Amino acid sequence: MPGGYTGWYLNVDLTSGETSDIPMPPEEAINFLGGKGVAALLLHRLLPQGVDPLSPKNVVIINTGPLTASGTPGSSRFNLSTKSPPTGGIATSNCGGMFGLYLKRAGYDGLILRGKAANPVWLEIDEAGAKLKDASDLWGKGALEVQKSASKNEGTLAIGPAGENLVKFAAVMSGERALARCGGGAVLGSKNLKGATVKGKGSNEAPISDPSALKEARKLWAQALTNNMITGELLQNYGTAVLLNRCDVASLLPTRNFQSGSFVDAENISGESMESLVVGHGGCYACPVRCGRVVEGPNKSGHIRGPEYETLALMGSNLCISSLDNIIEWNYLCDELGLDTISTGAVLGMAMELGERGLLKTDLCFGNPSNVSRTIEDIAYRRRLGGLLAEGVRALGERCGMPQIAPHSKGLELPGYHPRNAFGQALGYATSNRGGCHLNGGYMAAFEGAGNTIIDPWEWRGKADLTIFLQNLIEAVSAAGGCLFSVLFLMVPPYLGEKLFSIRVPYPIARILTYLIRPLVVALTYLPKRALFFHPPISNTLRSLEAITGSKFSLGRFLETGERIYNLERLFNLREGMSSREDMLPGRMIRDDNGVAGENVPLDLLVPAFYRKRGWDTNGFPLPKTKRRLGLTGL
Repeated sequence: MPGGYTGWYLNVDLTSGETSDIPMPPEEAINFLGGKGVAALLLHRLLPQGVDPLSPKNVVIINTGPLTASGTPGSSRFNLSTKSPPTGGIATSNCGGMFGLYLKRAGYDGLILRGKAANPVWLEIDEAGAKLKDASDLWGKGALEVQKSASKNEGTLAIGPAGENLVKFAAVMSGERALARCGGGAVLGSKNLKGATVKGKGSNEAPISDPSALKEARKLWAQALTNNMITGELLQNYGTAVLLNRCDVASLLPTRNFQSGSFVDAENISGESMESLVVGHGGCYACPVRCGRVVEGPNKSGHIRGPEYETLALMGSNLCISSLDNIIEWNYLCDELGLDTISTGAVLGMAMELGERGLLKTDLCFGNPSNVSRTIEDIAYRRRLGGLLAEGVRALGERCGMPQIAPHSKGLELPGYHPRNAFGQALGYATSNRGGCHLNGGYMAAFEGAGNTIIDPWEWRGKADLTIFLQNLIEAVSAAGGCLFSVLFLMVPPYLGEKLFSIRVPYPIARILTYLIRPLVVALTYLPKRALFFHPPISNTLRSLEAITGSKFSLGRFLETGERIYNLERLFNLREGMSSREDMLPGRMIRDDNGVAGENVPLDLLVPAFYRKRGWDTNGFPLPKTKRRLGLTGL
């Protein structure tokens, strides 16, 4: 095996209770890196076509990448992949909790879960192997509550009542960090797996090919993050909530169920305002950014994790709520119940609008926090209206005859960036393999207004190239076990980064920058990979991978790995019956809706251009030559 990998996956058959070790071929480790890349390959291999996501036949992959446990910035990150309950396609979720780090220290690159236990169980893993224990006494308890007894020298996973009750957007918690998106909690709930604990002292840990080179690259990487204005100042001082005011100014902030992109009381729920409530800073293992916020819990109940930007947007402006106290309470409640805050906020906002239109009987109202806490609990337990809301916004829109106002892509609710004011992000949402996801979609919003408008948000030409470049980059970073923030913002030269979040570039200049940046991105994306031998501003990420694995990683090879993973996940979705018809967004998300601010998104132009640039046919299928180039001909 190359360095950075143990070479082993732990296979757990929940039906029989048997466990076994499965070797990972070295060439698969390098070609797909780890994380979501290897997980997608395993799902192709292990999961029969057409399986119901909530049936015992579904498979869950929880795995790491070569950066995991290496001490590089943000190197505790790990992945969960399965077949998604809300979309029916591939589900991937990334987390900064400690489970992946200790899984690696226990001697495993990943964990494969199959079958269904007859009764609730808890999985215990250590360097000697694994065993299942009865967890009937834990069933019904909160996801945070059941992890309180864990020691500081182990990693944990747990679902809450939402996962037990098969809520389509149920999350899996690792400490206070969440594998939130795509309904992984519901899949674990369907398997009667309440959670898992893993211990490992490192005696079976993956070897490092060049420890001294890794030490130097790690040091330089941390220094680059500390000296970067975005990661070393803004994210450190205000967390991801620093985006809120900026998204509001750029009309990207979801408001009133995405009827608008700006909120009159945005300042009240911004990162700057939240600092008055912050009692401490937190963050992922080994990361100098420390972008996490620690706040006082509801009713002085102790220190808890503060809400991230996405939660502030979907449970704040999207509901027309301007009280940080309310949002903090709902954020904690969702974590305890095991709910994705993005999807929960989206479905609450849609219920409020449907109630306002007289199409749904509910006492939920925009701007009124009353009954929100109760409804969140009802969703988790599928009580009353909560049983309908637990199916997500797509099902709610179809049930009430208003699918055009449902904020989703492929059945997964949209996060905190309004697509009508960021055409690149709209394209990313539409083509994202996991559905409504800003990260899998390429996170173009970061350059179309969430950070600063250095790319014209309303220009469609060139957006396919830019989106593909960022999608490939983010796929590779995630598969390697890295954090998006620790890589993406280092792509911005320091002299530009100093201005990126502090001023707004006028739109005419942004349009010029868009045209200037595009040829560079095209060159980086389509030149032969052997020609891209150099290390860009993210050089310390690539040097770390080289030091860990012993393999060379140019920018070209790194981007090609991301491209391979993106196409692999696309092939999975196509196998499961998705088609180009789903590379679209509901009406309100792309067209004028009764005078709502924003431009009409020309997806009819963007998507075909995206297909061509990706090397796909007009129906969105990867061409044979594309599959050959990426080594995917057998799929």
